[in-house]
Amino acid sequence: MHPVLQEVYQAYREPLSGKSAEWCQRHPGQDERRWSAQDLIQHLVLVCRSTSRLLETRLQRGKPAHGHGSMVQRLLQVVVLVFGHMPHGAPAPPFARPGQLHWPAMNGDELLEILRQEMDQMDQLLDSCRKRFGIQRAATHFLLGPMRVDQWRRFHAVHTRHHLEQMQGIEKSVGPAEATVVAELQPQAVPRGVNTST
Repeated sequence: MHPVLQEVYQAYREPLSGKSAEWCQRHPGQDERRWSAQDLIQHLVLVCRSTSRLLETRLQRGKPAHGHGSMVQRLLQVVVLVFGHMPHGAPAPPFARPGQLHWPAMNGDELLEILRQEMDQMDQLLDSCRKRFGIQRAATHFLLGPMRVDQWRRFHAVHTRHHLEQMQGIEKSVGPAEATVVAELQPQAVPRGVNTST
């Protein structure tokens, strides 16, 4: 995986590694409208898959995207790709909303592995587009317009890092409750040499 994507993927390891499947289903404040950790990872996976489909289509056609996009799209590219700012509060597009994949409850390590696989597959397609199309615009983003391979990687890095704040918020909201439950269920340490059998 390209270092630009690898770096942002690694940032998710700390909040997700070792988390139980039950923890990953919890919604902040027990509000079902707010995404759980699994919802959030599913959103990121759906965004990666959408990009992969766009890239595959361009590779099959053997032609890069055409045009430079509208003035608004070019302005949005500056905001997102140059300044690294994703607009807050905008709803996810329908194709990237959680719940579509009908995943079973998964733990943090399983979610990390799925995200890694999807990002890696997308990154391989980006490499193929770079070899095929050079520095031409590889594919067209529905909001940002036509983008080069390096711009697609930058978009995914900014988008994934944008949601890292949300993941950290989930951890802050539901983490202490998880720690309490684990502490209550932990067996008491038994001094060496003490027989616990009845």
